[in-house]
Amino acid sequence: MSSKSSGTTHGAGVLDRQFGHPAGALGALVGAAMALEHRQLHRAVVDRLGLGAADRVLEVGFGPGTALRLAATRAAFVAGIDPSREMVRQATRRNRAAIRRGRVEVLRARACAIPYPNDSFTVVFEVNSFHHWESPETGLREIRRVLKPGGRLLMSLYAHHGDTLPQQIRRLTDMLQTAGFRDIASEEGAAGPGGAFVTAQG
Repeated sequence: MSSKSSGTTHGAGVLDRQFGHPAGALGALVGAAMALEHRQLHRAVVDRLGLGAADRVLEVGFGPGTALRLAATRAAFVAGIDPSREMVRQATRRNRAAIRRGRVEVLRARACAIPYPNDSFTVVFEVNSFHHWESPETGLREIRRVLKPGGRLLMSLYAHHGDTLPQQIRRLTDMLQTAGFRDIASEEGAAGPGGAFVTAQG
């Protein structure tokens, strides 16, 4: 492998890690970029959730906190977890007023260990964080645990690491079934070109 291709691969790996767990000065820039780049997607996700005034919502992997802010204008309470200190900082700043009013809570935590009791939420969603979870299977079981019976899950899925989108959807569908979800459905293109929304019920 030439030094040029090695450097390109290394750079791509660094960026992939930063998008999964932004940190430091580069992480701050990544967070700002995500807030701009995913603005329309975040709005599409929150619109699709159809939130009501009684809903209690959890976002897994909230990034810069833009989707949290949108959801908080429609739901009774919105919580978010993310493993990145930098994303907690940005989301806290972006949602400061709602946090003071008790409408939003942001915590530094991972999908495999969600720090909320059983049956805490009526809706759970994630946007582009699933591929970065340490253990997707454990994360889905944790979501099922904190989701109220009949509660709704929405995931934004993209082709990743060489797999096609249909392959990703099939794999996720199998994992959701194993975790105990039902009424699993997918809609390709709904999350933008090359993406899909996958929904399920607890």
